[in-house]
Amino acid sequence: MRVWLFGLILISAFSANAGDSIISTNLVKTPELTIENLKIILKQEKVKHADVVLQQAIVETGWFKCTHCSLSRNNIFGFYYKKKYLVFTDWVDCVRYYKRWQDRHFKGGDYYKFLEDVGYATNPKYVSDLKKIRL
Repeated sequence: MRVWLFGLILISAFSANAGDSIISTNLVKTPELTIENLKIILKQEKVKHADVVLQQAIVETGWFKCTHCSLSRNNIFGFYYKKKYLVFTDWVDCVRYYKRWQDRHFKGGDYYKFLEDVGYATNPKYVSDLKKIRL
């Protein structure tokens, strides 16, 4: 038993030193979806116009309370592809996706106008709905 255990430790140490990838399980728990936690993650991920993006999450999820919307798929921004909501491992992953989307499409200027121009939502009152959200 000792020899087997020593061999396992030796192999593990050698593999780590050789630069091999070590598969690990992510043990970090996703924070609860709240306005404050979302603000923190938006800042951490360097999302531009975080105040407007926060408004988007609130509108898309009905203040994080909807039961028959994209929220059940950890999709707090209502992203979809081929008429189906995208599914994320957690809401933080969705924020990271939003950041990549934003970096690809937003070139500067008025963010509300950008959302209208890019056709972010099918609702013609989307931007006015966003502006009604007071935090």
